[in-house]
Amino acid sequence: MLTPLFQFMSNIRPISSELRDELTQKLEIIEVPKKTQLLREGQTCNHIHVVVSGLLRMYYIKDGEEVCSRFIDESLMAMSVKSFYSRLPGDEYIETLEPCVLARIHKDELERVYRDFDEFNYIARVITEQYFIRSEERQYLLRKQSAEERYIYFMDKYPHLLQRVPLTYIASYLGLTLETLSRIRKKIATQPK
Repeated sequence: MLTPLFQFMSNIRPISSELRDELTQKLEIIEVPKKTQLLREGQTCNHIHVVVSGLLRMYYIKDGEEVCSRFIDESLMAMSVKSFYSRLPGDEYIETLEPCVLARIHKDELERVYRDFDEFNYIARVITEQYFIRSEERQYLLRKQSAEERYIYFMDKYPHLLQRVPLTYIASYLGLTLETLSRIRKKIATQPK
């Protein structure tokens, strides 16, 4: 079940059989139905969840509205960064959009793996860098791109999510109303190819 995760990690840096065995022991595999909240506002994030199969979304509440901040699919990790590292209650929600199989690890166990395996530190650093790149790309998207450019970027960067994520959540992620997104989609669909 963890083979895709180990392959993802090995693509960053080959992993030893010792690290593979350690993670197999430390990672708890859970099956979670669709629409399950793994984390709520006000809770402290104690686990990192890695998606083995399925899809998650992260969001927060602003002025009574849900604002999607991330979509997490296979081999990606989900956590409230601020809460996980500060050990304080956070303001994000993590929810399953599909039935999921997740591998999760508690922060204390993760710290032990970091301590015992230098190769895991390297892999985690690369994954963290990728996370920050995606985060900065989204900030740039919302600040500097037009509504149409945002949607085109999403289509190009995440085509695999277009059929898996409800349009309401895509609109929220892009900082658009559903009506604006529908107009953009209609305009793009009628343009000559």
